[in-house]
Amino acid sequence: MSSKYMGLIEATRAGIYAGWIGFENLGDEAMYGICRERFPSVSWSTSYQLSYRPDGAQWLRRGATDVRRLLREFAAEVRRQPRLRKLAARGTHSLIKFLGGEVALLGGGTLINRDPWNLATYLELRHRTRSLVPIFGSGVASPEFWSSRPEWKDTRKEWVSALAELPIAGVRGPNSLEFLREAGAKNVVVSGDPAIAYHSPYRNAPAWVRPDRPLRVAINTGDCSGNLWGRPDNIQQSLVALARWLREEKHHVELLPVWSKDLDSCQQVARLAGLPESAVSAPLTTHDKFLKRAETFDLLIAVKLHAAVLASAANVPCVVLEYQPKCLDFAASIGWERFTIRTSHLTPAKLIDRVALLVEQLAPARQELTQSVGKLEQQFDEYCRQIEPLILGKGAADYQASPSRTAAGWGV
Repeated sequence: MSSKYMGLIEATRAGIYAGWIGFENLGDEAMYGICRERFPSVSWSTSYQLSYRPDGAQWLRRGATDVRRLLREFAAEVRRQPRLRKLAARGTHSLIKFLGGEVALLGGGTLINRDPWNLATYLELRHRTRSLVPIFGSGVASPEFWSSRPEWKDTRKEWVSALAELPIAGVRGPNSLEFLREAGAKNVVVSGDPAIAYHSPYRNAPAWVRPDRPLRVAINTGDCSGNLWGRPDNIQQSLVALARWLREEKHHVELLPVWSKDLDSCQQVARLAGLPESAVSAPLTTHDKFLKRAETFDLLIAVKLHAAVLASAANVPCVVLEYQPKCLDFAASIGWERFTIRTSHLTPAKLIDRVALLVEQLAPARQELTQSVGKLEQQFDEYCRQIEPLILGKGAADYQASPSRTAAGWGV
């Protein structure tokens, strides 16, 4: 093959990002954003975009029975062109696939051991691209939590087998690491949640001094889709009691939803706690909006995982409510377990005590958080350098060139 042709292939890398993208959920969109920032020479599309198949006849049939819906969809197409973008993405990938320049990445989120179709998607991407598919800080589903769901199946051994060909596979936290080690994995390391990379502009922030004013406290809660430790009522009652206590202590309280479906839960807590409607923010579904808002607070109480991850990236200490094991997985990656409460053990008194402890230790806790998040950010950056040769199409030989580019080199 000529050097000119090889140069064309290297200049036209198309990446497939496997993840739950396109639903305006803060965490998933933030992690996809880091993928695009970290590997900008690759033209990225999501597996959801590439699965789109246009059906004009179906669209018109639907319009014949619901003219208003047809007009809304037409207006959305003119304004944002979602279908045209999906078709363009498919066309780009078809061309680059023909040239041999297509790659794939398993994105962040709890994708490993969660649903059988995630494993099927991973194997399909491996077959489609004919190249190794790196892991981008994915989480591993906890058997303890998910085994109570009748449709769930423990597929860790199958995942270990699928990932075995990778010299190194980075997962979100130490609990995810242990879940795969229990199933026999030898090549897994903690790379950290991808959204921790948003810490970069906050890395050299000046030492925080407690202000001579009431504290600004943010509370995040939302829809858990029925998958949580304990019951939603435990969370709501405890957050309402906390908001009332904070007001009695003269602190300022606001509610921060991070998904449109979270808005109702935040409004209910505010109403029951006697907070004004203005205390509830519009959903903060992009990382830049959330960071800009979060950095104005002194501390945050978070239910949703990426409310905690992004607040931590902005050096804002959190009390993390572990509604699913993924929250503890992240907290353990920065040594923050003591400010984490499983929601099945949550009571108003326990939550107030934990928040009061953080308030008392706020300045040193913030310094500790900044250091531990900075260390994890560096760890994630190093991991991205490790997998970059695969994403840029330089092959597994380059990936394995140095002993440091293996799990053994990470000392884990």
